[in-house]
This record gives sequence, C-alpha cells and structure tokens, in this order.
Amino acid sequence: MRVFRYRADRPAAALVLAVLAAQLTIFFAVESDLHAAGWVALLLGIQVSSGAICHNHHHVNTFCMRWLNRVYEVILYWQTGTSPYSWTLHHNIGHHKHYLDPENDPSPWQHKDGRMMSRWYYDLVNAARIYPEIMRIGRDHPTLYRKFKRMFVLANLPLVVLAWLDPSRTLIVFLLPMALLLVVLLDNTWGQHAGTALDDHYVASRNVERPLYNRTSWNLGYHTAHHMLPGLHWSKLPELHEKIRARIPDHLIADTLLLQWVPGREQREH
Repeated sequence: MRVFRYRADRPAAALVLAVLAAQLTIFFAVESDLHAAGWVALLLGIQVSSGAICHNHHHVNTFCMRWLNRVYEVILYWQTGTSPYSWTLHHNIGHHKHYLDPENDPSPWQHKDGRMMSRWYYDLVNAARIYPEIMRIGRDHPTLYRKFKRMFVLANLPLVVLAWLDPSRTLIVFLLPMALLLVVLLDNTWGQHAGTALDDHYVASRNVERPLYNRTSWNLGYHTAHHMLPGLHWSKLPELHEKIRARIPDHLIADTLLLQWVPGREQREH
C-alpha cells in the first residue's frame, strides 16, 4: 500500500519528524529552561523549513491516507503555528484567490490608501490577523470551517497536557516558536509580493532561482509558477518555471537567499 503520494515528499516528512523528535528531547531531557532556550534557538534554523513544508502540504496533501495527513498537520502545527485546515482557508482560499486584489486578500501588503506596508508592519499585523481572517473566510465555507475548529481543538490538547506538566518549557519549546514561525511565514509572503504589480500572474510575484534557496524552501522560489497552478506539486514547479520564465520580468527574479531587497528599487532600476 502506498503511503506517500509523491516520493519527493519523503525527505520533507523525515525533516518534520526529526524536528518533532528534537522538540520532545528538549522538552523532556534538557535540565534547565535556559539550556532549553539555547537548543530551541539552534533548532529554529532547521525548523523554519517546516513552514515551507506545511505550505506545500496544504496545497497537495503528502500522504495517501486521510488520517495520516491530519496527524501530519498536527505535528506541523506544533512547529509552525498553522493548525490543520488553517492554511487551506487563509492561504489557499484567501490569498491565492485574492492576491491580485489587496482589498480582499487576507494578508494584503498595501494600506487601504494604497501605500505599501513596511515589512515589520506587514509581518506583525498580518500574523496577528491570521486566525481572525480564518474565522471570516470560514463563514463562507462552513463545512471546511467545522473541520478546522474540530482539528484545532484536537491539535491543542497535547499542548495543554504539556503545559500542565511544565508551563515554562511548553512556552519555550512550542508556543514561542509557533508564534515566531507565523511571523516568518508572513515575512516570506511580503518578500514574494510587496511592491509588485497586480495586473496578472507574471508580474505579481518575485522568484528566486538559487538552488540553495529552493532546496531549503522546497521550491518556493518558483513563486509565479506556484500562483499559476497552486495545485501543482512543489517538485514539478521548476519545470513549469522554465516554460514561463521568458514572460517573467527580469527584475522579478531576485538574486537573494533572504528576500531582502529595497521596495521600489526594482521599478526605479528597470
């Protein structure tokens, strides 16, 4: 019986399980909270990759078995702060449907008067709005929203147990990194879209072709291709990117690993 829908997801799943094993080891085996915080800080360099894995999984589920996908999403929630079905509502339905329409995008990079949000303002405000936006979007998708609410409760029950065992350690190992990863997820979205045009798919996303970026982000660098076919498995994005590369403006191919550029400079230079 097949377990993975795509063989390419096996390394991603192995990384997620390795991060979980590290989290539980830090929680139960490290003696002091100070040492635990140090280990958590080191782990975050790897754990941030779980955010991209979570994103890809919500677009194309990893496993052939439904129950295994839900378990996987619970584990990803403990690593990224995005609970089961949350990214389906907020990102798949909300962002992908409306990213060319800032007034309806649940994570817009523009203020209501059209000014671009600063990176920090975007990160913090939109991260804080993720779950309120999920509730708003969920009203129009009641069946999916019921699944979200049920899984949200189930996903948090183990955290409640851990908090009962050791509140400070739960905060250090799980809750604070979860909140931080939500901000990181939004920061990546800002880098991919802020300051771009809104005319069509080809001008509304930045792309990164560097192999190191795409290995660690599981091909999130091919972002125009992803928005054109969001249901396409991440392993197939490089092929699509090559087919449409000539139609993407050169200034939207970013030569960076951290999506750190000066907003508006691209337009002035090109």
